[in-house]
Amino acid sequence: MEDLQPLGLLIEERKQHWLMHCRFVLERLLIPLCHEGKIKTTEPYQRAVVIIDNRIDEQWLFTVLNTWLMCTPDSEFVLIADTNSVTQAKELLKLHAPGLNACVLDVAQLIPGVQMAEPAHLNAMLKQPEFWRQMPHEPLLIIQTDALLSRPLHPFFFQFPYLGAPFLPRKHSEYFETRRGDGRISGFFKTDTPIHGSPNPDVYPHLHGNGGLSIRQRNVMLAICERWGSSSPAEELEDVFFSRHLARVTSVPPLEIAQAFASETTYNPKR
Repeated sequence: MEDLQPLGLLIEERKQHWLMHCRFVLERLLIPLCHEGKIKTTEPYQRAVVIIDNRIDEQWLFTVLNTWLMCTPDSEFVLIADTNSVTQAKELLKLHAPGLNACVLDVAQLIPGVQMAEPAHLNAMLKQPEFWRQMPHEPLLIIQTDALLSRPLHPFFFQFPYLGAPFLPRKHSEYFETRRGDGRISGFFKTDTPIHGSPNPDVYPHLHGNGGLSIRQRNVMLAICERWGSSSPAEELEDVFFSRHLARVTSVPPLEIAQAFASETTYNPKR
């Protein structure tokens, strides 16, 4: 036990706890609700849910079904995968969510040349005007498979041009105990976890915009891409890019709205 790294164990424990929670909810709640026809979609569609991922597994299915349950029922689903994953995605939905009328798109037809296994390619794709031109509705919800809607999403949030969780400092610090075999405390250790997507200093005036779970207005994203997308450095994350330019094309919602919408790491029961 002396050779084990506490931080590595902590990260792995949290990952496995998250996956276990998602698997339990998927198998015991979401799939049964879908088979019983309890989750509904109403037309005409007013907005779209966009999920971009080629890892078509139970975590992907959990994200799709949980979002279907928690999002407004007039939401169209746009699921983007690579050529090798489109058929698998359609078959998984046909088996477990036959009532979901989702549009499964091949990224090669949407934006040719994008390799979904490369994070840099996906980042660049979202900074291209052509991507946003092909989205079917003005209000959009972007969600990734490491995000969770813990309660029904109120339509109120879709009025904002861009809304994401508040950005956190560049690292998240926590303190933990170490104990001897008899249970007595032997010491303490501190972990400094780097925060993915921490913004550049010029984003800080409005402090929010994390893109992993975010509300977007298609035409606002399109306008920013048309004006500044080609000049954005390749290493600049797309949510930082949009947050940096947002105030130049539209009004920015206050931080309190972003705090009510989502949080980046720590669960807030008030949301």
